[in-house]
Amino acid sequence: MKKFYSAVKSSLALRVLIGFILGILAGLFFGEMTSVLGVVGLGYIRLFQMPVIPYIFVSLISGLGKLNFTVAKGIFIKGGITLLSLWIIIIFVLLLIPFGFPRWESASFFSTSLVEPEKSINFLDLFLPSNPFNAMANTIIPSIVTFSVAVGLAFIFIPEKSIVIEVFSKLSDSLMLITRWVAKLAPIGVFAIAANAAGTLRFDDLERLQVYIILQACIALILSFWILPKLITVLTPIKYQDIIDSVKNPLATAFATANLLVVIPILVDNSKKLIENRKINETDTDEKESPLDVIIPASFNFPSMGKLLSLGFIPFAAWYVGSPLSPTQYPSFLVAGIAGFFADGTLATTFLLNLFKIPADMLTLYITVEIFTARFGTLVAAMHTVVLGILATCAIQGLIVVRRKKIIRFTITSILLLALTVGSIHFIYTYFFPSNYTKNQILSNLELLRVRNPQPAKVSKTPPIIENSAAQKTSESRYEQIKSNNLLRACYLKDDYPFSYFNSQGDLVGLDVEMAHILARELGLKLEFIPLEEGVHERAEIAAYLNGNYCDILIPALALTPQATEVVKFTHSFSNRTLAFVVKDYQKDQFSNWQELQKKPNLRLEIPGNVPYYIAKLKGLLPNAEVVVTKRNIRDLLVANSHEFDAIVLPAENAAAWTILYPSNAVAVPQPIVSIPVGYMLPKNANSLADIIDVWLDLKQEDGTITSLYDYWVQGNIESVKEPRWSIIRNVLGWVK
Repeated sequence: MKKFYSAVKSSLALRVLIGFILGILAGLFFGEMTSVLGVVGLGYIRLFQMPVIPYIFVSLISGLGKLNFTVAKGIFIKGGITLLSLWIIIIFVLLLIPFGFPRWESASFFSTSLVEPEKSINFLDLFLPSNPFNAMANTIIPSIVTFSVAVGLAFIFIPEKSIVIEVFSKLSDSLMLITRWVAKLAPIGVFAIAANAAGTLRFDDLERLQVYIILQACIALILSFWILPKLITVLTPIKYQDIIDSVKNPLATAFATANLLVVIPILVDNSKKLIENRKINETDTDEKESPLDVIIPASFNFPSMGKLLSLGFIPFAAWYVGSPLSPTQYPSFLVAGIAGFFADGTLATTFLLNLFKIPADMLTLYITVEIFTARFGTLVAAMHTVVLGILATCAIQGLIVVRRKKIIRFTITSILLLALTVGSIHFIYTYFFPSNYTKNQILSNLELLRVRNPQPAKVSKTPPIIENSAAQKTSESRYEQIKSNNLLRACYLKDDYPFSYFNSQGDLVGLDVEMAHILARELGLKLEFIPLEEGVHERAEIAAYLNGNYCDILIPALALTPQATEVVKFTHSFSNRTLAFVVKDYQKDQFSNWQELQKKPNLRLEIPGNVPYYIAKLKGLLPNAEVVVTKRNIRDLLVANSHEFDAIVLPAENAAAWTILYPSNAVAVPQPIVSIPVGYMLPKNANSLADIIDVWLDLKQEDGTITSLYDYWVQGNIESVKEPRWSIIRNVLGWVK
């Protein structure tokens, strides 16, 4: 026991591992109660990020500034070519990773990121800062790196620079010391992160995470024990077995500790011995300092292959939320990703998640997954360091031997091995371990959120027969009639997900249905829901229900258009809808931009309902498209032959819900965004009723009711009503409810 205690006390890596295991156990035992530890984990991450930006600045300046011109030139040219070659390999791997994701059905609720203006990358702003201090303040990492490299290179030509360089070196050391102090808190931070993740992560989410973890592990092993060491043997006389024998112990240490720094001196020494043993460097080893002494420490200023392997999380996160990166996004992903990973991986991942409109909460998932994958990344980083040092040294001394047959054979073998591994993972998880798609059940099972004990409401399922007569006339205002009858009648549209629809229990639910419940309850009225006849979308037809005294308000909210106000009255707008298309998954990229759509020949669009404003808007944006008004049910359109039309026109908020029910479809929101205000329809002359509902809507906006209902019904934020995650304390011991 004393030996174990002594080992724990002396080994930070062991304490981190124990913290991780205890965190997992705490999460399994306490379940969602561990969510309170999330703030501790976040604080730990912030502490780690605090010295990163200053460290990049001072370490690059001191690392480059201390070199002389001749050494710097040789290292930059030969070392740079070697580094770029290694980056090309990892870029190929990153492009291959998405092919390993299985063909699982996936969709997501509406997200505001869908309707945010498209963020185009301005590479000048990204890499060339006009104000370096602004770049530091806004964490624009590529700009910070550019500025730091420029200052470091300038110092090479400055005489009597040693004092300044020494100051920067000491600053770099002090920032590294801060990092080491924070690292001592790692057991606590890792415990909090692991406990929060293990306590709140749903088991169906873990099913998808294992795909990424296994992909990362397999690729890391192939890179570390085949591609990288074989690259040395192909280009130099060093034998494969000698390389493995030389690096196996430091690789094991790097993997166990997930820390590359602790093995750097060993890697430098062993790399020198490999070169000396093959008599590659015998002519000048004794006379000069080996380039390895400069190359390997300097390489820390640039992202290693192990670090860049973490970039694979971005396409995984996009696939995870049901919105995979398109081929056109990969150039930006690679350029911004490599530049971003000059700094802290968490910082770069945050930047990339924001850049590609991936929900920000995926960052927590990244940190959790990194607990598993960081060791494999460190393994690759250690081998990357060895390969970079040996090949760059040989290149500087002109000792690289290009043997074409060997290179071609090695390249083909490596590509086949990677492709076979990635393809096997895809095949196994697609056909042997398919995922059970459940999001459609989530939508179908939703119940009213804020109205737990709703007042009695009559729900009619048969629409009334509308008589062809003028609107009923009475001396009473519509609101006086409602008060005297003590009844509010709301007309509703069937299957208008997620605003009004019948759930799996047969209850009428949805955002606007719940709004009607709240309105009736707060006005002290009984409530009756009356259906519109299926296929009724014409504003004149809808007006007949309202003006004919069959109902007092229409749900859901519809677009405020000039034509509609001629026959009905609207409340003021309290929300917006975004013009979008429902298309097949593989067509999504084709509908991402209005200008590109204008070039598409024979474009046929189906729009449910004759809404002149929508049709005019579409005709203005797509003058050559055929816009077909249909009375067909949206469900029928989604299962129809896709050759009948190219896309269905729907608001993005509705479209996202329909793609959850039919996940082979996707929501496409063309840029620039077209946003349309919506409000509730009322009878034409119901002025007093409109005034009352307008005041009520203002109140509901201010007290957060509309926001909370929107988050719940439209964005699918259902954590507050989910059954607590399984835990030992709740489900096994029964100590808490």
